[in-house]
Amino acid sequence: MLGLDQERTAGRTLLMKIFSIAGSGYLEFPFAVLLLVGLKIRRRPREAGWYAAAVLSGWALYALTKLAVHRPRPHVISRLMHGAGWFSYPSGHSMLTPLVFGLGVIAWTAPWGSPHLRRMALGLAALLALGVGLSRVYLGVHYPTDVIGGLLLGTGWSSMWLLWLRHSSAIA
Repeated sequence: MLGLDQERTAGRTLLMKIFSIAGSGYLEFPFAVLLLVGLKIRRRPREAGWYAAAVLSGWALYALTKLAVHRPRPHVISRLMHGAGWFSYPSGHSMLTPLVFGLGVIAWTAPWGSPHLRRMALGLAALLALGVGLSRVYLGVHYPTDVIGGLLLGTGWSSMWLLWLRHSSAIA
């Protein structure tokens, strides 16, 4: 964290704030709602239900984990954003980004004929998750372990839902 503190510039800080906002409810919630509406309009209620269940259960897991671990926020470097919320572990931004965006990409692109385009879209979602995670440490609101734990928990929860989906009848 101290090394990142030394690398702070106005441009990097702006970029990290943008990534942080992308991983917040301000963008994730509308994205998820629009995706659900889009799936319903396209007559894909199974994918919509699966996506909603995965994201909502992931949010519950995130909240329970925060309460169970009860880790205070870092005071290692100055915070560049305020209103970080309650406990530090796991990073909710880092945990929910793979769920909301990663599973969202998988649900939306299921009927696409091109696996190459699907992989590209999923790769962009993965880069977004990594950028969001880095932003949370750069901005001083999470320890690196909060972010790593959040990314692993979110990716693991997403994987569990993907396995369930493949077992029940694949779209992924």
